[in-house]
Amino acid sequence: MNLAHLKAFLAVAQHRSFSRAAEKLYLTQPAVSRQIQALEELLGVRLFDRVGRSILLTEVGNILRHYAHMALQTLEEGRETIHQLRGLQKGHLRISAASTIGTYMLPQPLGEFKASSPNIEISLAITNKARVVQQVLNHEVELGFVGPPVEPAELEREEYLLDELVLIVAPTHRLAHEESVKVAELGEEVFILREQGSGTREIMEEELARVRVSLKKAMELGSTEAIKQAVAANLGVSIVSKFAITLEILQGRLAVVKLPELNLLRQLFMVYHRGRTLSPAAQEFCSLLRRSKAGKPKTTSPQDIRAKPS
Repeated sequence: MNLAHLKAFLAVAQHRSFSRAAEKLYLTQPAVSRQIQALEELLGVRLFDRVGRSILLTEVGNILRHYAHMALQTLEEGRETIHQLRGLQKGHLRISAASTIGTYMLPQPLGEFKASSPNIEISLAITNKARVVQQVLNHEVELGFVGPPVEPAELEREEYLLDELVLIVAPTHRLAHEESVKVAELGEEVFILREQGSGTREIMEEELARVRVSLKKAMELGSTEAIKQAVAANLGVSIVSKFAITLEILQGRLAVVKLPELNLLRQLFMVYHRGRTLSPAAQEFCSLLRRSKAGKPKTTSPQDIRAKPS
Protein backbone atom coordinates (compact mmCIF):
# COMPACT_ATOMS: atom_id res chain seq x y z
CA MET A 1 0.00 0.00 0.00
CA ASN A 2 1.36 3.42 -0.93
CA LEU A 3 0.27 7.05 -1.01
CA ALA A 4 -0.86 6.81 -4.64
CA HIS A 5 -3.26 4.00 -3.66
CA LEU A 6 -4.73 6.04 -0.81
CA LYS A 7 -5.03 9.26 -2.80
CA ALA A 8 -6.81 7.48 -5.65
CA PHE A 9 -9.12 5.70 -3.22
CA LEU A 10 -10.07 8.91 -1.38
CA ALA A 11 -10.63 10.78 -4.65
CA VAL A 12 -13.02 8.10 -5.94
CA ALA A 13 -14.76 7.94 -2.55
CA GLN A 14 -15.24 11.71 -2.53
CA HIS A 15 -16.44 12.15 -6.10
CA ARG A 16 -18.11 8.74 -6.47
CA SER A 17 -16.74 8.66 -9.98
CA PHE A 18 -13.57 7.25 -11.50
CA SER A 19 -13.53 9.85 -14.27
CA ARG A 20 -13.91 12.85 -11.95
CA ALA A 21 -11.31 11.38 -9.56
CA ALA A 22 -8.91 11.02 -12.52
CA GLU A 23 -9.45 14.67 -13.45
CA LYS A 24 -8.68 15.86 -9.90
CA LEU A 25 -5.54 13.74 -9.73
CA TYR A 26 -4.39 14.63 -13.29
CA LEU A 27 -4.38 10.95 -14.19
CA THR A 28 -6.15 8.86 -16.79
CA GLN A 29 -9.24 6.92 -15.75
CA PRO A 30 -7.52 3.56 -16.42
CA ALA A 31 -4.64 4.60 -14.15
CA VAL A 32 -7.08 5.34 -11.31
CA SER A 33 -8.88 2.05 -11.90
CA ARG A 34 -5.55 0.19 -11.67
CA GLN A 35 -4.74 1.90 -8.38
CA ILE A 36 -8.09 0.86 -6.88
CA GLN A 37 -7.77 -2.67 -8.22
CA ALA A 38 -4.26 -3.00 -6.75
CA LEU A 39 -5.49 -1.74 -3.38
CA GLU A 40 -8.43 -4.17 -3.34
CA GLU A 41 -6.12 -7.07 -4.23
CA LEU A 42 -3.68 -6.04 -1.51
CA LEU A 43 -6.42 -5.91 1.15
CA GLY A 44 -8.36 -8.89 -0.22
CA VAL A 45 -11.68 -7.02 -0.12
CA ARG A 46 -13.96 -4.96 -2.37
CA LEU A 47 -13.91 -1.26 -1.58
CA PHE A 48 -16.60 -0.07 -4.03
CA ASP A 49 -19.84 -1.46 -5.31
CA ARG A 50 -20.89 -0.48 -8.79
CA VAL A 51 -24.66 -0.14 -8.77
CA GLY A 52 -25.82 0.90 -12.21
CA ARG A 53 -23.95 4.10 -12.96
CA SER A 54 -23.30 4.82 -9.27
CA ILE A 55 -20.16 4.10 -7.27
CA LEU A 56 -20.83 3.28 -3.62
CA LEU A 57 -18.43 2.51 -0.79
CA THR A 58 -18.71 -0.90 0.81
CA GLU A 59 -18.70 -1.24 4.59
CA VAL A 60 -14.97 -2.01 4.46
CA GLY A 61 -14.51 0.94 2.12
CA ASN A 62 -16.11 3.29 4.66
CA ILE A 63 -13.73 2.03 7.34
CA LEU A 64 -10.70 2.48 5.09
CA ARG A 65 -11.79 5.99 4.13
CA HIS A 66 -11.65 7.03 7.79
CA TYR A 67 -8.13 5.68 8.32
CA ALA A 68 -6.82 6.77 4.91
CA HIS A 69 -7.95 10.32 5.62
CA MET A 70 -6.22 10.27 9.03
CA ALA A 71 -3.03 8.85 7.46
CA LEU A 72 -2.79 11.54 4.81
CA GLN A 73 -3.65 14.26 7.32
CA THR A 74 -0.91 13.02 9.67
CA LEU A 75 1.61 12.98 6.83
CA GLU A 76 0.65 16.52 5.87
CA GLU A 77 1.05 17.66 9.47
CA GLY A 78 4.48 16.00 9.52
CA ARG A 79 5.45 17.75 6.29
CA GLU A 80 4.32 21.10 7.70
CA THR A 81 6.25 20.52 10.94
CA ILE A 82 9.41 19.72 8.99
CA HIS A 83 8.87 22.89 6.95
CA GLN A 84 8.57 24.88 10.16
CA LEU A 85 11.71 23.31 11.60
CA ARG A 86 13.67 24.16 8.47
CA GLY A 87 12.33 27.69 8.62
CA LEU A 88 13.15 27.92 12.36
CA GLN A 89 9.48 28.52 13.17
CA LYS A 90 9.68 25.80 15.79
CA GLY A 91 12.26 23.44 17.26
CA HIS A 92 14.52 22.87 20.26
CA LEU A 93 18.18 23.77 20.65
CA ARG A 94 19.83 21.53 23.26
CA ILE A 95 23.31 22.54 24.45
CA SER A 96 25.64 21.52 27.25
CA ALA A 97 28.64 23.59 28.28
CA ALA A 98 31.46 23.50 30.77
CA SER A 99 30.77 25.86 33.64
CA THR A 100 32.91 28.82 32.58
CA ILE A 101 31.75 28.72 28.95
CA GLY A 102 28.09 28.26 29.79
CA THR A 103 28.04 30.95 32.46
CA TYR A 104 30.22 33.68 30.94
CA MET A 105 30.56 33.13 27.18
CA LEU A 106 27.43 31.56 25.70
CA PRO A 107 24.68 33.85 27.07
CA GLN A 108 25.45 36.63 24.57
CA PRO A 109 25.33 34.49 21.38
CA LEU A 110 22.31 32.62 22.75
CA GLY A 111 20.59 35.97 23.24
CA GLU A 112 21.38 36.91 19.64
CA PHE A 113 20.04 33.56 18.45
CA LYS A 114 16.82 33.95 20.47
CA ALA A 115 16.28 37.42 19.04
CA SER A 116 16.50 36.11 15.47
CA SER A 117 14.64 32.83 16.13
CA PRO A 118 12.15 33.59 18.94
CA ASN A 119 10.11 30.42 18.41
CA ILE A 120 13.01 28.07 19.10
CA GLU A 121 13.12 26.61 22.60
CA ILE A 122 16.61 26.68 24.16
CA SER A 123 17.98 24.31 26.82
CA LEU A 124 21.45 25.00 28.23
CA ALA A 125 22.96 22.53 30.71
CA ILE A 126 25.94 23.90 32.67
CA THR A 127 28.20 21.23 34.14
CA ASN A 128 31.83 20.13 34.04
CA LYS A 129 33.80 19.08 30.98
CA ALA A 130 33.58 15.34 31.60
CA ARG A 131 29.78 15.46 31.86
CA VAL A 132 29.46 17.62 28.73
CA VAL A 133 31.40 15.06 26.70
CA GLN A 134 29.21 12.22 27.99
CA GLN A 135 26.02 14.11 27.20
CA VAL A 136 27.09 14.62 23.58
CA LEU A 137 28.22 10.99 23.23
CA ASN A 138 24.89 9.78 24.69
CA HIS A 139 22.88 12.06 22.35
CA GLU A 140 21.36 13.90 25.30
CA VAL A 141 22.37 17.20 23.68
CA GLU A 142 23.39 18.17 20.15
CA LEU A 143 26.17 20.64 20.90
CA GLY A 144 28.77 20.73 23.65
CA PHE A 145 31.31 23.41 24.59
CA VAL A 146 34.51 22.38 26.37
CA GLY A 147 38.19 23.14 26.81
CA PRO A 148 41.08 20.93 25.62
CA PRO A 149 41.79 18.19 25.12
CA VAL A 150 38.86 16.69 23.19
CA GLU A 151 39.69 13.00 23.06
CA PRO A 152 36.75 10.77 21.96
CA ALA A 153 37.07 9.92 18.26
CA GLU A 154 33.27 10.00 17.92
CA LEU A 155 33.25 13.75 18.44
CA GLU A 156 33.66 16.35 15.73
CA ARG A 157 35.22 19.56 17.08
CA GLU A 158 35.42 23.16 15.94
CA GLU A 159 37.41 25.97 17.49
CA TYR A 160 35.13 28.29 19.44
CA LEU A 161 37.00 30.90 21.51
CA LEU A 162 40.53 31.45 22.74
CA ASP A 163 40.58 31.71 26.52
CA GLU A 164 43.26 32.66 29.02
CA LEU A 165 43.40 31.45 32.61
CA VAL A 166 44.71 33.91 35.18
CA LEU A 167 45.71 33.87 38.84
CA ILE A 168 43.27 35.78 41.04
CA VAL A 169 43.83 37.02 44.57
CA ALA A 170 41.98 39.25 47.02
CA PRO A 171 42.79 43.00 46.90
CA THR A 172 44.26 42.65 50.41
CA HIS A 173 46.43 39.65 49.51
CA ARG A 174 50.22 40.04 49.75
CA LEU A 175 50.54 39.53 45.96
CA ALA A 176 47.70 41.84 44.93
CA HIS A 177 49.98 44.68 43.86
CA GLU A 178 52.51 42.50 42.07
CA GLU A 179 52.34 42.56 38.27
CA SER A 180 53.75 39.04 38.05
CA VAL A 181 55.22 36.40 40.35
CA LYS A 182 57.21 33.21 40.09
CA VAL A 183 55.20 30.04 40.52
CA ALA A 184 57.48 28.92 43.37
CA GLU A 185 56.07 31.77 45.46
CA LEU A 186 52.68 30.05 45.41
CA GLY A 187 53.87 26.86 47.09
CA GLU A 188 52.46 27.79 50.50
CA GLU A 189 49.23 29.35 49.22
CA VAL A 190 45.81 27.76 49.70
CA PHE A 191 44.58 26.97 46.21
CA ILE A 192 40.81 26.98 45.71
CA LEU A 193 39.95 24.38 43.06
CA ARG A 194 36.98 23.27 41.02
CA GLU A 195 35.82 19.67 41.35
CA GLN A 196 37.46 16.74 39.55
CA GLY A 197 36.34 16.68 35.90
CA SER A 198 36.66 20.44 35.51
CA GLY A 199 38.68 21.52 32.46
CA THR A 200 40.06 24.57 34.30
CA ARG A 201 41.31 22.35 37.11
CA GLU A 202 42.91 19.91 34.64
CA ILE A 203 44.94 22.67 33.01
CA MET A 204 45.95 24.27 36.31
CA GLU A 205 47.17 20.97 37.78
CA GLU A 206 49.00 19.97 34.58
CA GLU A 207 50.82 23.31 34.33
CA LEU A 208 51.81 23.33 38.00
CA ALA A 209 53.06 19.76 37.65
CA ARG A 210 55.06 20.73 34.57
CA VAL A 211 57.01 23.32 36.58
CA ARG A 212 57.23 20.91 39.55
CA VAL A 213 55.08 22.87 41.96
CA SER A 214 52.78 20.83 44.15
CA LEU A 215 49.67 22.09 45.91
CA LYS A 216 50.23 21.64 49.63
CA LYS A 217 46.96 23.23 50.69
CA ALA A 218 43.75 23.09 48.69
CA MET A 219 40.07 23.79 49.03
CA GLU A 220 37.55 22.34 46.56
CA LEU A 221 34.39 24.22 45.51
CA GLY A 222 31.76 23.29 42.97
CA SER A 223 31.47 26.47 40.89
CA THR A 224 33.50 29.39 39.59
CA GLU A 225 31.14 31.81 41.33
CA ALA A 226 31.84 30.15 44.69
CA ILE A 227 35.57 30.26 43.99
CA LYS A 228 35.46 34.00 43.24
CA GLN A 229 33.60 34.68 46.46
CA ALA A 230 36.13 32.63 48.46
CA VAL A 231 39.11 34.37 46.85
CA ALA A 232 37.56 37.80 47.41
CA ALA A 233 37.22 36.85 51.09
CA ASN A 234 40.97 36.04 51.10
CA LEU A 235 40.43 32.35 51.82
CA GLY A 236 42.96 31.45 49.15
CA VAL A 237 44.00 32.01 45.53
CA SER A 238 42.80 30.39 42.33
CA ILE A 239 43.24 30.22 38.57
CA VAL A 240 40.14 30.99 36.52
CA SER A 241 39.15 32.21 33.06
CA LYS A 242 39.59 35.91 32.35
CA PHE A 243 36.02 35.87 31.02
CA ALA A 244 34.76 35.01 34.51
CA ILE A 245 36.17 38.01 36.36
CA THR A 246 35.39 41.08 34.24
CA LEU A 247 32.89 42.53 36.71
CA GLU A 248 34.96 41.76 39.82
CA ILE A 249 38.03 43.45 38.36
CA LEU A 250 36.03 46.58 37.51
CA GLN A 251 34.59 46.61 41.03
CA GLY A 252 37.99 46.11 42.64
CA ARG A 253 36.89 42.90 44.36
CA LEU A 254 39.66 40.77 42.80
CA ALA A 255 43.18 41.35 41.54
CA VAL A 256 44.97 39.55 38.69
CA VAL A 257 48.61 38.47 38.91
CA LYS A 258 50.54 37.19 35.90
CA LEU A 259 52.35 33.83 35.97
CA PRO A 260 54.87 34.04 33.09
CA GLU A 261 56.18 30.51 33.65
CA LEU A 262 52.82 28.90 32.96
CA ASN A 263 51.15 28.47 29.58
CA LEU A 264 47.53 29.22 30.45
CA LEU A 265 46.15 29.99 27.00
CA ARG A 266 43.61 27.42 25.93
CA GLN A 267 41.51 26.86 22.84
CA LEU A 268 37.84 26.21 23.61
CA PHE A 269 35.85 23.92 21.34
CA MET A 270 32.34 23.33 20.12
CA VAL A 271 31.76 19.56 19.79
CA TYR A 272 29.05 17.39 18.28
CA HIS A 273 28.63 13.72 17.43
CA ARG A 274 30.15 12.67 14.09
CA GLY A 275 27.29 10.30 13.32
CA ARG A 276 24.46 12.73 14.00
CA THR A 277 22.73 15.14 11.64
CA LEU A 278 22.28 18.42 13.49
CA SER A 279 18.79 19.90 13.70
CA PRO A 280 18.09 23.11 11.73
CA ALA A 281 18.20 25.05 15.01
CA ALA A 282 21.62 23.63 15.92
CA GLN A 283 22.93 24.27 12.41
CA GLU A 284 21.80 27.90 12.57
CA PHE A 285 23.40 28.43 15.98
CA CYS A 286 26.67 26.96 14.69
CA SER A 287 26.49 29.35 11.73
CA LEU A 288 25.94 32.28 14.08
CA LEU A 289 29.06 31.37 16.08
CA ARG A 290 31.13 30.93 12.91
CA ARG A 291 30.06 34.33 11.60
CA SER A 292 30.94 35.91 14.94
CA LYS A 293 34.35 34.22 14.99
CA ALA A 294 35.09 35.29 11.41
CA GLY A 295 34.59 38.91 12.41
CA LYS A 296 37.13 38.81 15.26
CA PRO A 297 40.85 39.46 14.59
CA LYS A 298 43.41 36.90 15.74
CA THR A 299 45.64 38.29 18.48
CA THR A 300 47.69 35.21 19.37
CA SER A 301 49.92 32.95 17.29
CA PRO A 302 48.98 29.23 17.22
CA GLN A 303 52.18 28.10 18.94
CA ASP A 304 51.25 30.09 22.05
CA ILE A 305 48.01 28.19 22.55
CA ARG A 306 48.18 25.46 25.17
CA ALA A 307 47.07 21.88 24.44
CA LYS A 308 45.72 22.56 20.99
CA PRO A 309 44.78 19.12 19.60
CA SER A 310 46.10 18.02 16.24
